[in-house]
Amino acid sequence: MTHRILHITSIFFLLMALLSSCGDKSVSKGKTDVAEVAPKPGWVDQRPFSSAYYIGVGTANKKAQPLDYQNAAKKNALNDLASEISVRVQGTTFLNTLEVNKNFSEEFISNITTSTDEKIEDYEVAGIWENENEYWIYYRLNKSQYQQNKAIKKSKAQDSAYDFYLKGLDAEQNSNVSASIDLYLRGLFAIQDYWNETNEYQTEGGKVFLDNNLYSSLQRIASGLQINVPAPKIVLSAENSYKANSNYEIAYSGKGVSGITTIYSFPKDKYMKPRVQLTDNQGFVSFLVEDVKKNTKDLSLSISIDLLPLQPADLDKKITKALLENLKTESRLVPIEFVAPSFVVTSSEKVYGQASNSSTLASTMQNQLIEKGLRLGTASNADYSITIEANTTEGGTSQGFVVAFIEMTVEVKSKSGETVYRESINNLKGLQLNKDAASLDAYKKGREKLESQMITSILESIF
Repeated sequence: MTHRILHITSIFFLLMALLSSCGDKSVSKGKTDVAEVAPKPGWVDQRPFSSAYYIGVGTANKKAQPLDYQNAAKKNALNDLASEISVRVQGTTFLNTLEVNKNFSEEFISNITTSTDEKIEDYEVAGIWENENEYWIYYRLNKSQYQQNKAIKKSKAQDSAYDFYLKGLDAEQNSNVSASIDLYLRGLFAIQDYWNETNEYQTEGGKVFLDNNLYSSLQRIASGLQINVPAPKIVLSAENSYKANSNYEIAYSGKGVSGITTIYSFPKDKYMKPRVQLTDNQGFVSFLVEDVKKNTKDLSLSISIDLLPLQPADLDKKITKALLENLKTESRLVPIEFVAPSFVVTSSEKVYGQASNSSTLASTMQNQLIEKGLRLGTASNADYSITIEANTTEGGTSQGFVVAFIEMTVEVKSKSGETVYRESINNLKGLQLNKDAASLDAYKKGREKLESQMITSILESIF
């Protein structure tokens, strides 16, 4: 009995030892391996080649990207696949045309190229391999099936683009500029995925390159927009009180175009921000030219056309903006002729109520007008007449000095007899040792008043 118990006990300890040994092996394996590592496939070390498939292989480092290594590898594989598919065709491709045009920045061309790269579909996973540090993925895409699907999609896109092209031509023939620009842009975007390829298209009239034709149509419209002005220059003179109602027309193929954004400006005494205005139903913009800055060199009205407001709201704004900004439109400078007014100055300058031969104030006024670039005329031809009435009166004495006061009225009339300015000054005081000297001092104060204030007020009332 005792022998049997000892035998059972021995068996028990033997089983425990075996279990312990198995447990140790499991722990030891956990310390050395994350998972069973499959043998490294050949496509990891050497990129595969296939006449039937496009190949894309991508990898990512698990330690460098521990949370997103699978997505990183997949993205790299797709980029690799795209680079094998994509073939940059030189010559008549739309992107190559833009690259030749130096007005487009390298960044813009790069963005366009990225947006028109292959949109890959129907690829399959041909293999995945990973170890403790790396994750690899292998994509492949059937070449025959891909080219067949692509040809179908491209054909549909070209049909759509050509339809937009025809509708754009029809709108253009009717001088509907905004509609034709919209349609031509939509035609371009219909084949945007193929801007890096030749887009030769068979029409009833022969073969055309769709994207280049669409873009050249945009260029044709932009360069064909004309700015028509009614006169070669704008004349500002006393006859129109230095204000001119002006207008210009935006036309295409001889017809006024409505809804075109224009920008105009001219130098003003106070800063003028360029004005933005749409053409009306007849293609005209009307406005008033006034308060011009008279001493500006090459004084002129500037007119330009802005096509950016015609961008379709549902197309990529960055691309349409760059395309439209590169189009050449007409701009105009219309000279503004400022005809300086002519003046005749007369005065009655009395001393203590008595007429005198003095014309001090009249001479001062004439000199000031000439200094400011204005002209002197005669009573029969002057644009404006200035009449000065002045008289001195006795003001008694003050602290041993004789006081005289001057009263002065200045009136300006236009050729038609309209009073454009009138101002009276009273009680300007002259102070000297005797009456005559006091009167002269009062007239001196009157001259200073003319020079410092009244001449400026007169010109402001005229201009």
